[in-house]
Amino acid sequence: MNQLTSKNRLAIVFVLALSGAACTGKHNSVTVQNEEPPASTKPALASVIRMNDPQVSGQLVKGFYGVEGGSWRWTAGKFAARLQIPPGAAQSGATLNLNFSVPDAVLQKLGKITITGSINGMSLTSSEFQKSGPALYTADVAPSLLTGDSVEADFTLDKSIPPGAIDRRELGVIATSVALIPK
Repeated sequence: MNQLTSKNRLAIVFVLALSGAACTGKHNSVTVQNEEPPASTKPALASVIRMNDPQVSGQLVKGFYGVEGGSWRWTAGKFAARLQIPPGAAQSGATLNLNFSVPDAVLQKLGKITITGSINGMSLTSSEFQKSGPALYTADVAPSLLTGDSVEADFTLDKSIPPGAIDRRELGVIATSVALIPK
């Protein structure tokens, strides 16, 4: 038993000696791969977000699902995006635009829908949509709401399709772009 203990001690000393020696040399760094570029290489915020542009997808704050059909995204009943304030908008105001489509299936199930926008928590115009197909929500944004470098544009639908057995997502509208355009 004494001999086994000596062997264990010798093994421990050997391992410690090797681990100490291993730490004195140069090491190859391990690269962690991430979907988003490092902070130093992240693109500046954009004032126009196209739903299929991976460079600005990080600006989609909540309520947007993955890109479908190479160009659009389903939204939930509440969704938001961070937009850069375009040059001159803080002085003259801007227009908030949401380009989207209302699927016929949504209208058949829900009837007309109303979209309300807000900037940094301040409500903007509400607009009603009762026809399927391409649509545009637009709202004037006062200069007083455009302070700092960027704003959060929130959108709320008065109703949406709840998750179901076939599609487990809450479905609102099909968004193609959101933009803050200076006046």
